[in-house]
Amino acid sequence: MRRLTSITAFARTIDPRLRTHQFHLAVAVFGGLLVLAVDVDRLGSITMALNPAVNAGVTVFLAWAITREIDPDEVRTAHLAAVLAVAGRLLTGPGNLAGLIMLLLAARVTLRSTGLQPTLLDGFVFLPAAAFFAGRTVTGWMAALVLAYALARDHRLPDPAPARSLVAAFLVSAAASGSVIAAGAFGSGWPVPEPVPLILMAVGVISGLVLPGYLPMSKTDYTGEMLDYLRLRSARWTLLVGGTVTALVAGGPAVAGLSALWLGLTAATLIARKLVPAFGPA
Repeated sequence: MRRLTSITAFARTIDPRLRTHQFHLAVAVFGGLLVLAVDVDRLGSITMALNPAVNAGVTVFLAWAITREIDPDEVRTAHLAAVLAVAGRLLTGPGNLAGLIMLLLAARVTLRSTGLQPTLLDGFVFLPAAAFFAGRTVTGWMAALVLAYALARDHRLPDPAPARSLVAAFLVSAAASGSVIAAGAFGSGWPVPEPVPLILMAVGVISGLVLPGYLPMSKTDYTGEMLDYLRLRSARWTLLVGGTVTALVAGGPAVAGLSALWLGLTAATLIARKLVPAFGPA
Protein backbone atom coordinates (compact mmCIF):
# COMPACT_ATOMS: atom_id res chain seq x y z
CA MET A 1 0.00 0.00 0.00
CA ARG A 2 2.88 2.38 0.69
CA ARG A 3 4.00 2.02 -2.91
CA LEU A 4 0.48 2.82 -4.11
CA THR A 5 0.15 5.91 -1.92
CA SER A 6 3.42 7.25 -3.31
CA ILE A 7 1.78 7.19 -6.75
CA THR A 8 -1.70 8.50 -5.91
CA ALA A 9 -3.38 9.99 -2.85
CA PHE A 10 -6.89 8.98 -3.87
CA ALA A 11 -6.92 5.19 -3.59
CA ARG A 12 -9.17 3.83 -0.85
CA THR A 13 -9.00 0.08 -0.59
CA ILE A 14 -11.98 -2.27 -0.66
CA ASP A 15 -11.65 -5.15 1.79
CA PRO A 16 -14.12 -7.94 0.94
CA ARG A 17 -13.63 -9.31 4.46
CA LEU A 18 -15.40 -6.30 5.98
CA ARG A 19 -19.16 -6.71 6.36
CA THR A 20 -19.81 -3.12 5.32
CA HIS A 21 -17.89 -3.63 2.08
CA GLN A 22 -19.61 -6.96 1.51
CA PHE A 23 -22.95 -5.18 1.85
CA HIS A 24 -22.30 -2.40 -0.65
CA LEU A 25 -20.70 -4.78 -3.15
CA ALA A 26 -23.75 -7.04 -2.88
CA VAL A 27 -26.08 -4.09 -3.50
CA ALA A 28 -23.99 -2.99 -6.50
CA VAL A 29 -24.10 -6.50 -7.98
CA PHE A 30 -27.83 -6.73 -7.29
CA GLY A 31 -28.41 -3.39 -9.03
CA GLY A 32 -26.44 -4.53 -12.05
CA LEU A 33 -28.29 -7.84 -12.27
CA LEU A 34 -31.66 -6.13 -11.86
CA VAL A 35 -30.94 -3.72 -14.70
CA LEU A 36 -29.62 -6.63 -16.77
CA ALA A 37 -32.90 -8.52 -16.29
CA VAL A 38 -34.99 -5.46 -17.13
CA ASP A 39 -32.97 -4.60 -20.24
CA VAL A 40 -32.82 -8.17 -21.50
CA ASP A 41 -36.60 -8.20 -21.39
CA ARG A 42 -36.77 -4.77 -23.04
CA LEU A 43 -34.04 -5.20 -25.64
CA GLY A 44 -34.23 -8.95 -26.16
CA SER A 45 -30.45 -9.37 -26.05
CA ILE A 46 -28.01 -10.08 -23.22
CA THR A 47 -25.18 -8.50 -25.22
CA MET A 48 -27.04 -5.20 -25.57
CA ALA A 49 -28.02 -5.26 -21.90
CA LEU A 50 -24.51 -5.81 -20.53
CA ASN A 51 -23.33 -2.21 -20.84
CA PRO A 52 -26.37 -0.75 -19.01
CA ALA A 53 -25.96 -3.42 -16.32
CA VAL A 54 -22.30 -2.53 -15.74
CA ASN A 55 -23.23 1.15 -15.65
CA ALA A 56 -25.84 0.37 -13.00
CA GLY A 57 -23.39 -1.52 -10.80
CA VAL A 58 -20.76 1.19 -11.02
CA THR A 59 -23.34 3.93 -10.42
CA VAL A 60 -24.46 2.21 -7.22
CA PHE A 61 -20.84 1.86 -6.13
CA LEU A 62 -20.20 5.57 -6.78
CA ALA A 63 -23.30 6.52 -4.81
CA TRP A 64 -21.85 4.57 -1.88
CA ALA A 65 -18.39 6.10 -2.29
CA ILE A 66 -19.62 9.70 -2.62
CA THR A 67 -21.83 9.32 0.43
CA ARG A 68 -18.89 8.05 2.48
CA GLU A 69 -17.24 11.42 1.82
CA ILE A 70 -20.42 13.31 2.75
CA ASP A 71 -21.02 11.44 6.00
CA PRO A 72 -17.77 9.72 7.06
CA ASP A 73 -18.89 8.91 10.62
CA GLU A 74 -21.99 6.88 9.69
CA VAL A 75 -21.30 4.09 7.23
CA ARG A 76 -24.96 3.08 7.17
CA THR A 77 -25.79 6.35 5.42
CA ALA A 78 -23.85 5.00 2.45
CA HIS A 79 -25.81 1.73 2.68
CA LEU A 80 -29.05 3.68 2.25
CA ALA A 81 -27.56 5.69 -0.63
CA ALA A 82 -26.58 2.49 -2.43
CA VAL A 83 -30.07 1.01 -2.06
CA LEU A 84 -31.67 4.27 -3.21
CA ALA A 85 -29.27 4.37 -6.15
CA VAL A 86 -30.65 1.07 -7.45
CA ALA A 87 -34.13 2.59 -7.59
CA GLY A 88 -32.71 5.82 -8.97
CA ARG A 89 -30.96 3.97 -11.77
CA LEU A 90 -34.22 2.32 -12.80
CA LEU A 91 -36.09 5.65 -12.70
CA THR A 92 -33.55 7.97 -14.32
CA GLY A 93 -31.45 5.78 -16.59
CA PRO A 94 -27.65 5.46 -16.87
CA GLY A 95 -25.42 7.47 -14.62
CA ASN A 96 -22.74 9.77 -16.03
CA LEU A 97 -19.85 7.75 -14.60
CA ALA A 98 -17.14 10.21 -15.62
CA GLY A 99 -19.00 13.12 -14.04
CA LEU A 100 -19.66 11.18 -10.84
CA ILE A 101 -15.99 10.20 -10.61
CA MET A 102 -14.99 13.86 -10.99
CA LEU A 103 -17.30 14.79 -8.12
CA LEU A 104 -16.04 11.91 -5.98
CA LEU A 105 -12.47 13.08 -6.51
CA ALA A 106 -13.47 16.66 -5.73
CA ALA A 107 -14.95 15.52 -2.41
CA ARG A 108 -11.90 13.40 -1.65
CA VAL A 109 -9.55 16.30 -2.35
CA THR A 110 -11.55 18.64 -0.14
CA LEU A 111 -12.21 16.27 2.76
CA ARG A 112 -8.79 14.62 2.40
CA SER A 113 -10.23 11.38 3.70
CA THR A 114 -7.08 9.46 2.85
CA GLY A 115 -4.99 11.95 4.84
CA LEU A 116 -2.68 12.49 1.87
CA GLN A 117 -2.17 15.52 -0.34
CA PRO A 118 -2.42 14.90 -4.09
CA THR A 119 0.87 13.60 -5.43
CA LEU A 120 2.77 15.12 -8.35
CA LEU A 121 1.45 12.36 -10.59
CA ASP A 122 -2.08 13.08 -9.40
CA GLY A 123 -1.90 16.79 -10.13
CA PHE A 124 0.08 16.70 -13.36
CA VAL A 125 -0.92 13.40 -14.98
CA PHE A 126 -3.81 11.39 -13.51
CA LEU A 127 -6.33 14.13 -12.76
CA PRO A 128 -5.84 16.08 -16.03
CA ALA A 129 -6.11 12.81 -17.98
CA ALA A 130 -9.32 11.90 -16.15
CA ALA A 131 -10.69 15.41 -16.72
CA PHE A 132 -9.94 15.14 -20.45
CA PHE A 133 -11.88 11.88 -20.58
CA ALA A 134 -14.77 13.35 -18.58
CA GLY A 135 -14.91 16.48 -20.73
CA ARG A 136 -16.40 14.66 -23.69
CA THR A 137 -19.83 15.66 -22.33
CA VAL A 138 -20.98 18.99 -20.90
CA THR A 139 -21.87 17.20 -17.66
CA GLY A 140 -18.38 15.73 -17.35
CA TRP A 141 -16.78 19.06 -18.28
CA MET A 142 -18.64 20.91 -15.55
CA ALA A 143 -17.91 18.18 -13.01
CA ALA A 144 -14.22 18.41 -13.92
CA LEU A 145 -14.36 22.15 -13.26
CA VAL A 146 -15.73 21.31 -9.80
CA LEU A 147 -12.66 19.11 -9.32
CA ALA A 148 -10.45 21.99 -10.47
CA TYR A 149 -12.13 24.25 -7.90
CA ALA A 150 -11.53 21.63 -5.19
CA LEU A 151 -7.83 21.51 -6.05
CA ALA A 152 -7.57 25.29 -5.85
CA ARG A 153 -9.58 25.32 -2.62
CA ASP A 154 -7.26 22.68 -1.14
CA HIS A 155 -4.57 25.36 -1.04
CA ARG A 156 -6.71 27.42 1.39
CA LEU A 157 -8.11 24.78 3.74
CA PRO A 158 -6.50 23.57 7.01
CA ASP A 159 -3.17 21.83 6.39
CA PRO A 160 -3.09 23.47 2.95
CA ALA A 161 -1.76 21.71 -0.11
CA PRO A 162 1.34 23.30 -1.72
CA ALA A 163 1.03 25.88 -4.47
CA ARG A 164 1.37 23.19 -7.12
CA SER A 165 -2.30 22.38 -6.44
CA LEU A 166 -3.14 25.65 -8.20
CA VAL A 167 -1.19 24.50 -11.25
CA ALA A 168 -3.03 21.16 -11.08
CA ALA A 169 -6.36 23.03 -10.97
CA PHE A 170 -5.40 24.91 -14.14
CA LEU A 171 -4.33 21.70 -15.91
CA VAL A 172 -7.58 19.93 -14.99
CA SER A 173 -9.76 22.80 -16.18
CA ALA A 174 -7.72 23.22 -19.37
CA ALA A 175 -7.84 19.49 -20.18
CA ALA A 176 -11.60 19.27 -19.62
CA SER A 177 -12.27 22.47 -21.58
CA GLY A 178 -10.14 21.34 -24.49
CA SER A 179 -11.95 18.01 -24.54
CA VAL A 180 -15.46 19.49 -24.49
CA ILE A 181 -14.57 21.86 -27.34
CA ALA A 182 -12.99 19.09 -29.41
CA ALA A 183 -16.04 16.88 -28.86
CA GLY A 184 -18.40 19.64 -29.97
CA ALA A 185 -20.59 18.87 -26.97
CA PHE A 186 -22.13 22.34 -26.85
CA GLY A 187 -23.94 21.80 -30.15
CA SER A 188 -26.88 19.99 -28.58
CA GLY A 189 -28.25 23.06 -26.81
CA TRP A 190 -29.80 22.85 -23.33
CA PRO A 191 -31.79 19.62 -22.94
CA VAL A 192 -34.88 19.96 -20.75
CA PRO A 193 -34.84 17.61 -17.72
CA GLU A 194 -37.41 14.86 -17.38
CA PRO A 195 -39.83 15.22 -14.43
CA VAL A 196 -38.65 12.26 -12.32
CA PRO A 197 -34.91 13.10 -12.40
CA LEU A 198 -35.79 16.74 -11.72
CA ILE A 199 -37.78 15.72 -8.64
CA LEU A 200 -34.88 13.58 -7.38
CA MET A 201 -32.53 16.51 -7.88
CA ALA A 202 -34.85 18.90 -6.05
CA VAL A 203 -35.10 16.50 -3.11
CA GLY A 204 -31.32 16.07 -3.08
CA VAL A 205 -30.59 19.81 -3.17
CA ILE A 206 -33.09 20.53 -0.39
CA SER A 207 -31.62 17.65 1.62
CA GLY A 208 -28.13 19.09 1.18
CA LEU A 209 -29.29 22.49 2.40
CA VAL A 210 -30.78 21.07 5.61
CA LEU A 211 -28.09 18.44 6.24
CA PRO A 212 -26.84 19.05 9.80
CA GLY A 213 -23.11 19.41 10.32
CA TYR A 214 -21.03 17.69 12.95
CA LEU A 215 -17.48 17.44 14.25
CA PRO A 216 -16.18 14.26 12.58
CA MET A 217 -14.75 11.54 14.82
CA SER A 218 -13.43 9.38 11.97
CA LYS A 219 -9.76 9.17 11.08
CA THR A 220 -8.00 9.41 7.75
CA ASP A 221 -7.16 6.17 5.99
CA TYR A 222 -3.38 6.31 5.93
CA THR A 223 -2.15 8.95 8.40
CA GLY A 224 -4.52 8.18 11.28
CA GLU A 225 -5.41 11.85 11.84
CA MET A 226 -8.87 13.07 12.76
CA LEU A 227 -10.89 14.40 9.87
CA ASP A 228 -11.25 18.18 9.92
CA TYR A 229 -14.61 19.87 10.49
CA LEU A 230 -13.93 22.70 8.04
CA ARG A 231 -12.86 20.23 5.36
CA LEU A 232 -16.01 18.14 5.85
CA ARG A 233 -18.20 21.23 5.57
CA SER A 234 -16.31 22.38 2.49
CA ALA A 235 -16.60 18.94 0.86
CA ARG A 236 -20.38 18.95 1.37
CA TRP A 237 -20.81 22.43 -0.07
CA THR A 238 -18.49 21.66 -2.97
CA LEU A 239 -20.65 18.70 -3.96
CA LEU A 240 -23.96 20.46 -3.36
CA VAL A 241 -23.13 23.70 -5.16
CA GLY A 242 -20.91 22.06 -7.79
CA GLY A 243 -23.50 19.43 -8.63
CA THR A 244 -26.29 22.01 -8.81
CA VAL A 245 -24.31 24.35 -11.08
CA THR A 246 -23.39 21.38 -13.27
CA ALA A 247 -27.07 20.52 -13.66
CA LEU A 248 -28.00 24.12 -14.41
CA VAL A 249 -25.39 24.34 -17.16
CA ALA A 250 -25.75 20.86 -18.68
CA GLY A 251 -29.51 20.44 -18.29
CA GLY A 252 -31.31 17.12 -18.49
CA PRO A 253 -28.30 14.80 -18.94
CA ALA A 254 -26.71 16.13 -15.74
CA VAL A 255 -29.95 16.08 -13.76
CA ALA A 256 -30.41 12.39 -14.60
CA GLY A 257 -26.75 11.36 -14.86
CA LEU A 258 -25.88 12.67 -11.39
CA SER A 259 -28.78 10.97 -9.59
CA ALA A 260 -26.26 9.13 -7.39
CA LEU A 261 -25.22 12.50 -5.93
CA TRP A 262 -28.79 13.64 -5.25
CA LEU A 263 -29.59 10.33 -3.59
CA GLY A 264 -26.41 10.47 -1.49
CA LEU A 265 -27.39 13.89 -0.14
CA THR A 266 -30.90 12.60 0.50
CA ALA A 267 -29.65 9.53 2.35
CA ALA A 268 -27.35 11.63 4.54
CA THR A 269 -30.19 13.89 5.64
CA LEU A 270 -32.66 11.05 6.17
CA ILE A 271 -30.22 9.27 8.49
CA ALA A 272 -29.01 12.43 10.26
CA ARG A 273 -32.57 13.61 10.90
CA LYS A 274 -33.59 10.10 11.98
CA LEU A 275 -36.37 10.08 9.39
CA VAL A 276 -35.51 6.49 8.48
CA PRO A 277 -33.86 3.84 10.66
CA ALA A 278 -30.22 3.03 9.99
CA PHE A 279 -29.74 -0.51 8.68
CA GLY A 280 -27.02 -2.82 7.52
CA PRO A 281 -23.65 -3.59 9.13
CA ALA A 282 -22.13 -0.75 11.15
